[in-house]
Amino acid sequence: MFKNKILDFYYKSNNINYSKIKLLKLINIIKSKNIEDIMNLLVNFKTKGAILLKEIILNASKNFSRQIEYQKQNVYIKNIIINKSRIFKKIRPAPQGRAKKIKKQFFKMILILNQKKNNKKWDKR
Repeated sequence: MFKNKILDFYYKSNNINYSKIKLLKLINIIKSKNIEDIMNLLVNFKTKGAILLKEIILNASKNFSRQIEYQKQNVYIKNIIINKSRIFKKIRPAPQGRAKKIKKQFFKMILILNQKKNNKKWDKR
């Protein structure tokens, strides 16, 4: 029944300790490209976000390969969603008997992988 239908694969990563705005800049470059192309691009970036994304995408592709047999050329990232997770709140002492609040935010990322169908050209004879 579902032989010809290709389903989306969801991979969720929790507690990412990095700026959401900086990650979104990288994600706009990566979206809707093959996994091989993404890995070649992320090697050139030296930021912490690129290293995090590289690890997450590698784990997602490995989990995808366990469930579905695929060729690396056909797998691409359909969408990436970033949401807030938890926030750690600390109070640090400040001068003159005051206290300053520090918020440390974490994010969760959802990768949606999909597989492209091979478009075969048929000969018209």
